[in-house]
Amino acid sequence: MSALPPPATPRHRQILAHLQERGYASNEDMAQQIGVAVQTIRRDVNQLADQGYLARHHGGASLPSSVENIAYTERQVLNQHAKDAIGQVAASLIPDRSTLFINIGTTTESFARALTGRRELRVVTNNLHVAAIVSGRTDFRTIIAGGFVRPHDGGIVGASTIESLETYRADFGIIGISGIDEDGTLLDFDMDEVMCARTIIRNSRRVILLSDNTKFARHPMGRVGDLSDIDDFVTDRMPPPAFLARMKAENVALHIANP
Repeated sequence: MSALPPPATPRHRQILAHLQERGYASNEDMAQQIGVAVQTIRRDVNQLADQGYLARHHGGASLPSSVENIAYTERQVLNQHAKDAIGQVAASLIPDRSTLFINIGTTTESFARALTGRRELRVVTNNLHVAAIVSGRTDFRTIIAGGFVRPHDGGIVGASTIESLETYRADFGIIGISGIDEDGTLLDFDMDEVMCARTIIRNSRRVILLSDNTKFARHPMGRVGDLSDIDDFVTDRMPPPAFLARMKAENVALHIANP
């Protein structure tokens, strides 16, 4: 969590220190420990969760998990303004008549919605939500990678998905991830997603990584790759110094979106 800027208030720092000791705490327990109303703690927990410092649960909170992703319905609204701004900036990098992969994720879905100004694109995706967003355009051609459709998020994964993605080579690969280490390692929770993302990277002429700042606080186990695998990084805040140094060393272009 050191990659994120320090929490804005002493009370926020107290909440995080309490969670560091306990792992999980109820709102009532934190309110008693800190000496404020439960409603105040709920408000603080919501703010800290939106900023990526903790995981919000019914009646309490914990530190962000390294083994389990946030539910898709929660990710859809988490930091949504930032994701939409990232999508707009990333879409501005795509010329008309381009070919592109778009992978699984709520940030890549924001990117797909931002493609309204582009013309005659060819899109290959393993994300049913992305396919639904772009397939209505008569000047787009949308290709859905074959495979198993996950009911909880519309992601398409599996060996047949990888085989399907391998059939194509695109101008751009648009990928989202679940976590980033300061040394530039790109991470995800689900190994099926990891393998699909690697396939997209391998078959793209230019790779654009989309990630809001909360991903610097999360450290899943699955290694997608590192900064040497991408060409552009679109985010909503200036990354940590160590990450910036790695970006410069790998000649990765930084694009900051302003929510």
